[in-house]
Amino acid sequence: MAEEDPRPRAQGLSLATVGILAALLLVPAYGAFEWFFCRIEPDSDKVVVVIAKTGTNPPSDRVIAGEGEKGIRLEVLKPGARYFLNPLFYDWEEVPLRDVPPGHVGVLVRKFGKTPDTHAFEQGNFVVAAGSEVKGIVSEVLQPGKHAINPYAYDLEVAPFVEVPTGFVGVVTNLVGEPHKANGEYTSAPGERGVQKETYGPGVYYLNPYEKRVDNVDVRTKRFEFAAADKGDHERLTFFSSDGFEIEVHLTTTWRIDPARAPEVLARLATLADAAKLEEEIIHKVLTPAIRGFARIEGSKFPAIDYIGGTSRHIFQAALLEKLKEACSPFGIVIHEILVNDIEPPQEIATPIREREIAKEELARNKNQIQQAIAEQSLARQTAMVTQEKARVEAETTRIQKTIVAKNLQEVAVIDQDRQLEVAKTDLVSAKAQAAAIVARGEADADVIRAQNEAEAEPLRQSVAAFKSGADFAAYTFSRKIAPAISGVFADPSGPFGQMFTDCLDAASKEAAAKKAAEKAGER
Repeated sequence: MAEEDPRPRAQGLSLATVGILAALLLVPAYGAFEWFFCRIEPDSDKVVVVIAKTGTNPPSDRVIAGEGEKGIRLEVLKPGARYFLNPLFYDWEEVPLRDVPPGHVGVLVRKFGKTPDTHAFEQGNFVVAAGSEVKGIVSEVLQPGKHAINPYAYDLEVAPFVEVPTGFVGVVTNLVGEPHKANGEYTSAPGERGVQKETYGPGVYYLNPYEKRVDNVDVRTKRFEFAAADKGDHERLTFFSSDGFEIEVHLTTTWRIDPARAPEVLARLATLADAAKLEEEIIHKVLTPAIRGFARIEGSKFPAIDYIGGTSRHIFQAALLEKLKEACSPFGIVIHEILVNDIEPPQEIATPIREREIAKEELARNKNQIQQAIAEQSLARQTAMVTQEKARVEAETTRIQKTIVAKNLQEVAVIDQDRQLEVAKTDLVSAKAQAAAIVARGEADADVIRAQNEAEAEPLRQSVAAFKSGADFAAYTFSRKIAPAISGVFADPSGPFGQMFTDCLDAASKEAAAKKAAEKAGER
């Protein structure tokens, strides 16, 4: 078997190796190409408009290229993401984000698509929907903030939003839509151009200014005055009384626009739907003519003297209010009140009548003062009687209280005296017993003392009886007391002084001998 030539095989292996090596080199090279040349990362405040370099050529009147066409693409690349486009097939351009400031809305004007119908544009239908394929103003608006907008596809206009303050209603006027049909009404039906019946309450609304206009109509209560003559004849309200005298009236009217009929009032009374001058138009066209006309009609029913005395003022005021309500209600004006501030009659008849009325008022005031004085006197008398009765009741109450207290004190004293009497009786019995005991004890003590004295006196009596006389016993006692203290006497024993001592010594010797004899006898 013949051997294969190894050279072609070796050549084939080298080609495969080269292909693998080329592929291994191309992958990182393509990755590096895509990362450094195809990568798009829009800045946070920008968007990227993509432009296709390949495809069919779009019509010359079309700004935005469709699918598979050369030119500017509608969609933009937004920030916050990473995109990859091949620069061989696409070009791109960074443009800033469009800003709608606070308090405003953004209105888009579409620059691509079909040209709008000429007839529709003439009818005012130049606002198109967002998904429409027609050029024109886009109906939907943009809220405040940053928006990614293709500047080749849309223009952006900024307009203030609509704010309806408190106390107002927003009257809406459609600027686009079907023409208003002649239906005898001042407002248009929904979808028609013109003033709409539906209104906006207080708040903020983001509306397309090319599609709707909102006029703020003040529906708060207002005052309208016919004041003094020095403010001009157009503000004076005068009429003639039934007897031909000119009367001037100063009055104030409070009124407001009915919120439910504000669109009708605006369309009917405002010149060119100017809400800022609507109040002036209402005063000029409705209130002033109605008040002047009805004041002259109702005021001419009374003579001048009634206005001077004031008896007809309330009748005139009530009649004028009722007539004015009826006249203003069809215009959507609500009348709340009419107040007649002052009525000025002619001075030639006003002065005497006014003086007479003043005198009547003085008389009535004096009568009232008299009645008041009588009432005060009666009140004072009643007050004095009440005070007197109150003092009597207080005195009687004090007397009763003191009587009760005295009786209580008397009873307490009687009880205390009875108690003291019983105690005294008890003390008396006890004292008698104690006295009897003391007497008995004294008698016993006396008996004892008497017995003792008698016992002590008996030896003395016997001693005295042993002598011839008491003098002898006394001399004996004296000698006995002093004899122990005398050791010698220098005297004549036969003399009287010596004899006295001799007798005493003899007696003492005898007594000592007797005592010794008695002691010996006792020992035996």
